[in-house]
Amino acid sequence: MINIEIRNHPKFYNVYISGPQENLKLYTKNLTLGNRVYGERLINYKGIEYREWDPFRSKLAAILLEKPITSFLNSNLKCLYLGASSGTTISHLSDIIHDGIIYGIEFAERSMRQLIQNTTIRANIVPILGDARYPESYSNSIFTDIDLIYQDVSQPNQAEIAIFNSNYYLNDEGTIIVAIKSQSIDSITKSEKIYRRERDIFEKSGYKIIESINIHRYAANHIVLIVKKKGIS
Repeated sequence: MINIEIRNHPKFYNVYISGPQENLKLYTKNLTLGNRVYGERLINYKGIEYREWDPFRSKLAAILLEKPITSFLNSNLKCLYLGASSGTTISHLSDIIHDGIIYGIEFAERSMRQLIQNTTIRANIVPILGDARYPESYSNSIFTDIDLIYQDVSQPNQAEIAIFNSNYYLNDEGTIIVAIKSQSIDSITKSEKIYRRERDIFEKSGYKIIESINIHRYAANHIVLIVKKKGIS
């Protein structure tokens, strides 16, 4: 039997870790006991069931392992998730944000069917079939102000999509986390030039880049930008 000691993450609310600092593993408390979403390992430690969180399957897990400065998780967060896919990352957010709500936008009908199947017993997830490029198209399904926009879409105009949704839904003190995949924007231009261009789009639109996080070791050709409106600290 493997002996694993699970402890609180030193920074992020309701996230858990095991192992040495140079080789950390991440976990969330399973909100739906006994249920897996993507074949993840379930671990019972001191009577609590945890789900192992794979950073190679979830960019948010990769972000946390890269030790961001910004703190952006709490129990009652109102989150708009753009590109929810089949439910891997959003299910871990559901574990963390147990008193909040997550609106999961997904464009592909096949992924939406999987998302509904994987999250139907999670009351804090609202799956919405929609196109993140047109935030007004799903406004009838969103009933709260948004504290956090988390975006992981494979589109050529990733910064613009985040800005459109922010202008429509994000409260003045809210945060945007956007995973920039250079190959989805331009498969020919060098990645660093693409990242600079996306940063410029945010800044010219009145937003401030708080952090830029390289997650290449978990997701090739990706950086993550943490963004706020200028003038908001």
